[in-house]
Amino acid sequence: MNFELQAGSEAGRRFVSLAETHAADFATRAAQHDREGSFAFENIEAMKKSGYMAGPVPRDFGGLGVESLHDMMVGMSRLGRGDASTAIATNMHVAGAAVIVRLMRRSHAQGEHKTVAILEGLLRQVGAGAVVMCFPTTEPGTDLNTPFTEATPTQGGYLLNGRKIFGTISPAAQLFFPSVRVPTEGGGYLTATAVVPSGAKGLEVLDNWDAMGMRASGSNDIVFTQCFVPEDMLFGKRDNYGKVGRGFADFALNANVPLIATFLGISEAARDFALATMKNQRKGQNKKLLAERIPIQHLIAEIEIDLAISRAVAERVGRAADTFLEKYATTDAPPDESTALMKEVQCMKYTVNRKAIEIVDRAMTVCGGAAYMNKHLLTRLYRDARAGPFMQPFAPYEAFEYIGKVALGIEPILDR
Repeated sequence: MNFELQAGSEAGRRFVSLAETHAADFATRAAQHDREGSFAFENIEAMKKSGYMAGPVPRDFGGLGVESLHDMMVGMSRLGRGDASTAIATNMHVAGAAVIVRLMRRSHAQGEHKTVAILEGLLRQVGAGAVVMCFPTTEPGTDLNTPFTEATPTQGGYLLNGRKIFGTISPAAQLFFPSVRVPTEGGGYLTATAVVPSGAKGLEVLDNWDAMGMRASGSNDIVFTQCFVPEDMLFGKRDNYGKVGRGFADFALNANVPLIATFLGISEAARDFALATMKNQRKGQNKKLLAERIPIQHLIAEIEIDLAISRAVAERVGRAADTFLEKYATTDAPPDESTALMKEVQCMKYTVNRKAIEIVDRAMTVCGGAAYMNKHLLTRLYRDARAGPFMQPFAPYEAFEYIGKVALGIEPILDR
């Protein structure tokens, strides 16, 4: 019996099948890209051709029509088994496409025909594999709810100024969707998302990604300097600056649940490698199979327990997210429901991220000193797994505060 996560819809099963095929291919060159710190352009091109990059785009627009966030999560976990760097880069684009689909449907329900036409045109481009999207939201010195990148009103639109970090998939992107703040007459800010084409005056993608792990993700800094954005290219203005407000649940679910699942894929890859090694490797004077040694069995059991925990919490949150997104397809959810589900997402994130690190660490212990060598698969998986806790929202110490406040009935405004 197989206990790995499974997609529940026909479109989702197609998405997962493509992920498995791509993962097997990407794994053959993941070590080279990791060693060089180079972006795997060929991986992105392969997924554009197969349709994987258009997973959540409706079939009418050329996509696979994956409606279930749970199924998207399963697909990303499979992709993470082969190359976690490519998986998190792909998730930036695919999750963004899912958010655009929801925004299009919500705009249609609200009679915003001009916005619908723009978003439909964009989705057709994604469905045709003609565009790759980057959604930079992280900035130094602040959080996702409080962007410093500012869109200042000017004639015919806005002037964008600011700096984003962790701009994953930026080397391959043709469109950038930075989160911004828009000043109000009262001295406060609204939040919004701008659309900036690559090559726009005032947009600069720095070639400066050099990290311990996820080295092939292309997570460069992106700088905006007096970058003009037409008025109709600023979407989703909301009065939620500095707090987890309206619309945040949509972003957190679509972007973060599949992203977290890539670290489940890392766990599964480490576990599979450890099992295969122990079943085939002999050591010692008696040439005893390592799998027959009791200490090895104990470590493998701990890996199995942690993997079962990670799969269970991911499955639970994925199903809950689908129910939530279906219920509030065209309207904002009540804040208490959004924060309650966001708490569960943070529980999932902390669990899956920590268990990934622990599972890879145990796999390294099982495989011995060879796993300490840079050329060893587990070395890369360990460095990649360490990236998870840093990803927003939230870092572990912030997650504890958020989870605790929601559980205690306290408004979850973080102490910053």
